[in-house]
Amino acid sequence: MPLERQPPPIANEIADGIGLTPMVRLAHPNKVQLLGKLELANPTGSVKDRIAKHLLEAYGDKQTLIIPTSGNLGLAIASLAAKKRKQQHKRVLTIVPERTSNDRIQMLKALGAEIIRSPNEARPDAPESPYALAAKLAEQLPNAIVLDETKVTKNCYEDLAEEILQQTKLEFDFLFVGAESGATVSGLAKVLKAKMPNIKIMGVEPANSVLASTDNKHQHHFLDWRIEDIGNNFVPQSLDRGAVDTWFKVSDRDAFSAARRLIRNEGIMCGPSSGAVVAAAIQHANTMEQNPTTHEYRSVVILNDSAKNYTSTLLNDEWLLENNLADDIIAQELEFLSTDRYRAASVEDLQLPAAVTIPPTATASYALDVMLEREFSQLPVIRTDNKKLVGYVSLASLQECFEHGTIQPNTAVELCMFSFKKKGSSTSKYQIITPDTSLADLAKFFDKNSFAVVTDINRKWCLGVATKYDLISFLNRRQFM
Repeated sequence: MPLERQPPPIANEIADGIGLTPMVRLAHPNKVQLLGKLELANPTGSVKDRIAKHLLEAYGDKQTLIIPTSGNLGLAIASLAAKKRKQQHKRVLTIVPERTSNDRIQMLKALGAEIIRSPNEARPDAPESPYALAAKLAEQLPNAIVLDETKVTKNCYEDLAEEILQQTKLEFDFLFVGAESGATVSGLAKVLKAKMPNIKIMGVEPANSVLASTDNKHQHHFLDWRIEDIGNNFVPQSLDRGAVDTWFKVSDRDAFSAARRLIRNEGIMCGPSSGAVVAAAIQHANTMEQNPTTHEYRSVVILNDSAKNYTSTLLNDEWLLENNLADDIIAQELEFLSTDRYRAASVEDLQLPAAVTIPPTATASYALDVMLEREFSQLPVIRTDNKKLVGYVSLASLQECFEHGTIQPNTAVELCMFSFKKKGSSTSKYQIITPDTSLADLAKFFDKNSFAVVTDINRKWCLGVATKYDLISFLNRRQFM
């Protein structure tokens, strides 16, 4: 069956996949249509791929690349330079603030980049600032260069601007862009305003960022925020203030909540800075007066980063709640899903049938027959002398062992079971599930496990086996879904 559209041709390297990102319609307020430009669809998951490609083309011949970055530029350069780094023994050093998520630190490490942390509050002229550290390293290391996006003079976003113009057919009124170095918003504004003089460019930054401020005194105070990849504690030379018509300051909570809403309601796996841009666009739309004409306002929002870089923060429900980064609606949704819908019910309320168990001396063929006959996926293994739970045997593992001939029908179960070691041993810890365990805790247990063996507090008696199916059935019976 022929495809409706042609896939991209085979590329020689990952950099060939940069650009030509999709644009999608988002759920929007009645007065303004929101169009999301998915820069998170670039190879490394952010708009910074575009400037990283330019930097590597211009300076990639250097042996050591030093990048002061909040994260995404470092990831982009490390990814795009990976092949050359391996072939030519290049060295990539990234200097990132302490706020940078651990997920991105691990990704940088996986890419072979070296990481230096700098204080969030460090001013650009301070010796511990990313820029000062980068300059110092460049002097000490041979054939090194600092890849500083705040000093790039080339407009690296002309292609992005042209894509927006073609996708919208020059029919939109506002462009919302998150700003860090200012290169993206300034570069886009230069191209768009030349062809659309009436377009309004909206800059977006965290509440404590100083990009919109003309008061230099603010740049000497400790300012911090949780949103990564937008905002700054000084005004870089790469920011053209005259290019931005209006600035929007967005709180951490609004940014993270908007991102989670986009993920849940739109299926767009975007990061917190993308959430900030959408929050600003919605805030702006809510202030718009109804247009008496038939013209429908359109806002393009640059969704510049991917949620894959924030699994321990943005995508972590408990982290969001603990750090007060979920608004009332998102918090209610998360608390309902994690706790409230169980209404203090416990494992005892599942009314599980009595456990069917086998002893360690039972044969593998007997265990397999029992599971097939009763449609069980696993069986607890109980010692005959003291009735204590020692492990379990699974249907899938037994079938695989029989298929590969690693066990015989008369092989004792104790030789092919998964053993439960004592708590505190070198193996993974055993988590005790009792009738008194809350269903909220059981649900968390099922995030990593397929079933739970229910015992007494001392693990002396095996009382039953619970699965996520039992939990879903219980919620359905109680209409808690």
